[in-house]
Amino acid sequence: MTHALFAGSFHPFTVGHADIVARGLNLFDEITIGVGLNADKPLPDAEALLQKIRALYAHEPRVHVEAYDTLTVTFAKKIGATALLRGVRSVTDYEYERQMADANRAIGGLDTVLLFSKPELSYISSSLVRDLQGHGLSADAYIAK
Repeated sequence: MTHALFAGSFHPFTVGHADIVARGLNLFDEITIGVGLNADKPLPDAEALLQKIRALYAHEPRVHVEAYDTLTVTFAKKIGATALLRGVRSVTDYEYERQMADANRAIGGLDTVLLFSKPELSYISSSLVRDLQGHGLSADAYIAK
């Protein structure tokens, strides 16, 4: 069974979030949406936010919603995730996330899957295609349609 952590101190009702989760479910058996409760980026009414997200995915038993206050890699390992799922909105985001993906792979052995969150960003780089193929995955699932 494959399990990915879609995580960060982000607001999960941003544009493209639901699409990333839906496409992620085509790639993984389970996804945990992790809401980071970081001291440097406190979330007001975190419990209310968690309840809203849980309600949004109540119909999907393969999506779990949890709060965490550790390093992302530490939390991923705790819940048994083998990969991180991240949304990218721009080529700049993509470059940043690629660097983070390399760090997470080196530190925790976790692969990272990057999905573009805006339909107009159908561009996919050749390096990402190679990364996906290296994991036995088709790039088609990652290209916004």
